[in-house]
Amino acid sequence: MKMPTDRRLVSTVRQVLFALLLISIASTALHAASGEIRRALPSLTEQQYSQLSDGEMVYGLTTNGGTIGQFFPSDSEVAKRALVAQQIEKGFALGAVSYIPYPPTLSGMGQAERQVAIFNALRAISTQEGLTYISWRAGNKEKLLIERSSYMADSKNLNTLLPDPVVSVLPPTAHSYVYQRDTSFGGNRYEHTYINSEREIFVTIENLSSMRVLGIFTALKSGQLSINMGTYQLEDGLLLYALTSVEGRDPVVSALGLSVDLPSAFRRRIVSLQSWLIGQLNII
Repeated sequence: MKMPTDRRLVSTVRQVLFALLLISIASTALHAASGEIRRALPSLTEQQYSQLSDGEMVYGLTTNGGTIGQFFPSDSEVAKRALVAQQIEKGFALGAVSYIPYPPTLSGMGQAERQVAIFNALRAISTQEGLTYISWRAGNKEKLLIERSSYMADSKNLNTLLPDPVVSVLPPTAHSYVYQRDTSFGGNRYEHTYINSEREIFVTIENLSSMRVLGIFTALKSGQLSINMGTYQLEDGLLLYALTSVEGRDPVVSALGLSVDLPSAFRRRIVSLQSWLIGQLNII
């Protein structure tokens, strides 16, 4: 008569042991992630390490004497650019970083193969069409951000748009022109310049055309915006970073009763773009 009870007890014990095993594995993975983040970014706060381990983005601004170099690995190209950006006197720079464990497919690759896959994912800009963001003007609600995104044959010709490029070998550098139409700044042309290494993929994005808010007034003249994005391989996961700088322009621009907080606008854009890239990496 005791056998059914004993079997249920054994089953319950097995379930508890299995749950404890999963918790132990998750705890070990979290500890490993925290360790490699600390080694790559040794100058963050305890709260920031916790946020990164939890999958959150951490960021800082150079306004009011802030620094941003701590968000980037010291041997990276983006760290060099951050030192320059911190010297901007009129304008601002924003630095941001997040961390993700490698998705299963990337985890099974070697470093070189993984770098090619990440490079191709980062350049798949046509998949940014339909991207949304949290809009302050819409009451912090989700709103369409990018309506059109495509490569151009040259810096001016919009009649010849090209498909996303795909490579099988990682080039040390790459250069391209991009057209994007978004709901904040309308249609604009950009220049993308990549610098790649064994661990890092770094891209500088500069505006070739003036960026107008809702088509009403010019927020940024040609060449005033520099957005740097990229990735940096660690042992068990990937750092995703962004460095945005605007020179010769106040952080808040106003005209005709409209005002735009540029650091806030670009921070929201960075969050959206990093979410897009994580999505791309997860489907490789």
